[in-house]
Amino acid sequence: MAKHIIIVHGYLLSGSGSNIYSCNLTMQWKKQGHAVTVFCQDPQAGTYDWVDEFFTSKDEWPQHPPSPGQVRVVVPDIAGLLPVYNYNEYDGYTVKTIPNCSDEEIERHIEMTSREIRRAVTAWGCNQVLSNHALLSPVNTTRALEGTNVPFNIKIHGSALSFVIKPFPRYKKYALEAMAKCNKIIAGTRHVVKQVLDIFKEELDHDPKGDLDLKRKLVIVPPGMDPTVFSPLRDSIKNQESFRREVENHIAEKGDGRRAEKINFPALSSSSSEAHSKLVELGTTYDQRVVDADLLSRLPTFSPDEPVIMYIGHFLHTKGVAEILLSFPAIVKRLPKARLLLVGYGTFREHLMLMINAMTTGDINLFKAAAHSPDERGKPFLDSSIEIDKYFRQLEPSEVSRITVTGYLNHTELGFILPLASVLVVASKWSEAFGMVAVEAMSAGVLPLCVYHSGLVDVLDRVKETDPELESLMHMEIKNGGDFELGSGASFMEVFTPKVLEILQHLFPATGGKEIRALTSERLREVAVSTWSWDGICKKLLEL
Repeated sequence: MAKHIIIVHGYLLSGSGSNIYSCNLTMQWKKQGHAVTVFCQDPQAGTYDWVDEFFTSKDEWPQHPPSPGQVRVVVPDIAGLLPVYNYNEYDGYTVKTIPNCSDEEIERHIEMTSREIRRAVTAWGCNQVLSNHALLSPVNTTRALEGTNVPFNIKIHGSALSFVIKPFPRYKKYALEAMAKCNKIIAGTRHVVKQVLDIFKEELDHDPKGDLDLKRKLVIVPPGMDPTVFSPLRDSIKNQESFRREVENHIAEKGDGRRAEKINFPALSSSSSEAHSKLVELGTTYDQRVVDADLLSRLPTFSPDEPVIMYIGHFLHTKGVAEILLSFPAIVKRLPKARLLLVGYGTFREHLMLMINAMTTGDINLFKAAAHSPDERGKPFLDSSIEIDKYFRQLEPSEVSRITVTGYLNHTELGFILPLASVLVVASKWSEAFGMVAVEAMSAGVLPLCVYHSGLVDVLDRVKETDPELESLMHMEIKNGGDFELGSGASFMEVFTPKVLEILQHLFPATGGKEIRALTSERLREVAVSTWSWDGICKKLLEL
């Protein structure tokens, strides 16, 4: 029987993480014949081909819910102020991190959003609501549904817990208000369950009657992936041609991405106290949420005999992308055909580009300025425990040409380029709610190399249950410590290069490499599809 489901997601429907999670849920429920209404802050949502109807608070809304198999998106008025967990630019909004918002601004956001959700529930009815993150969508939902019998579940993602509630406990009250009223609290992994119980331990200890009931409400339902988007490589040339066409269309539609010729790096020294802020400002001079406008002129042709090491995600100091870059000189020296492909966007994009520039010129002081300049919380892009002098060297022009940074890519584009990779690196130094990108890589037949901590443990352990040999290739053990405590950058630097070389020597032996790569790809795909396909996961969510 078709249901009307409302998803409350306070951000965009493109990019990564919870944004893509919301998209995938919506598209799968639509495919299953349900009616879906999505509350979000994506002004471009009406242009997405899977969205059937688009409204803002100012529009006249229909009197009836969306039809079965239809998606309706509503962007409620929030007075132009978007509260976030980590600062990023959002076109059309004044952006503040939640701790930098006043109490009045937080309450205004809740009041305005909950009013519009209530308006929809009253007019259209609803079978159930799914609300993303621990803040602020769940409290928006709670107040919207007060006095109704509509059940709602909360889907926990890592950012709100790690970047707001844990360091700023005063915001617990909003999460607790929602958790007390919700039906279930959905965690993607055992790690997230533990994270929730640890953060709210004090409240649980002072809840003798069990009114909060967190332990009963917490359930594990992993995120999913779409095996039709991420599938193994069949024809390298066709994939590359399709990728180029998609990027060409992307640039034609939104051609305001980064162009290297327009970038003027600031003069910096290794002791420059303003390096971070200057580079962040430089990253706001173009649209980071679109593909680089000059990518097609820089994009190499990928040959099947060239190992490709890939990173997909945010360019943040928590993600380990700076460590991956600093490791590449040693890798390419051993394997001159190796390529490094970095896909993403974020606060530290220009730090990354300046580090590549410094490797090109051999300027170690410039590299240090970009890598070790602290942000407003005192955290640098490259872990401060790393002795740069041990790993830095000037790259030859032929080696520099083997590093490609694309900027943001959408899921269609990723579906064509990801299968070209040999290894997908997940190198996070901070907690990850789930290893979504690792699962997508497996679906594409690409070996993910993952640090073994937080939500990534569930992915690796699941693979180990069915294929221990495969898991041993995927598994990278690093020590705790460093700037973010969970993953030491110095330990990563010691472990990563030997591990990558081990994997690439396995996939590219002197003889029989093509057959080994095909078999490995098949094994990866089989585990991913049988475990994490969206169809079964979406059905399970509706049964909670």
